[in-house]
Amino acid sequence: MVDELEEQMVARAEELTEEKKGDEAVETATELSKIDPNDAIVWFVKGKAHYIDRQFDDALACFSKAAEIDRENPAIWHMMGYCLITMNNLPKAEECLEYVKAMQPANAEAICALGICQVMQEKTQAARPNFDDAIAINKKVAIHMFEHFYENYFSLSKTASAGSKAMIERVLETIKLVR
Repeated sequence: MVDELEEQMVARAEELTEEKKGDEAVETATELSKIDPNDAIVWFVKGKAHYIDRQFDDALACFSKAAEIDRENPAIWHMMGYCLITMNNLPKAEECLEYVKAMQPANAEAICALGICQVMQEKTQAARPNFDDAIAINKKVAIHMFEHFYENYFSLSKTASAGSKAMIERVLETIKLVR
């Protein structure tokens, strides 16, 4: 991406995404993808816009396109992992988040998400060290991740096991007590 107009459009799409204006962000990002279809950042931004607009199939397609162009960008794999969790494709989400952890071993958000993804798959033994790592790296981020996933998934889920719910509740309580 070299064009100033493209940079402004990326910034605008990111701003709209942050403001949770998914439909407008998608529109801006779609225009951008027509201008520069060979830029991974363009597809990444478009994927995030679709994700915010809850268009998960489209988001995944955009993240996949971004990954084809730039295979080593952990931010792409991070968002792809979130999208796959949302779509309940947990084994693939775990692969994406494992990659992010390998590339960014200090990324507390991704490591915590990896642990949560593992709990969702009933892999509590694998999840525990990831939770410990995320808490050690950035306790505030880990608490936010636990609360977000608990409120938006575990507390509402009819399929999550009682053991998984209890584990997340225990971890949340423990880290809150030792703030």
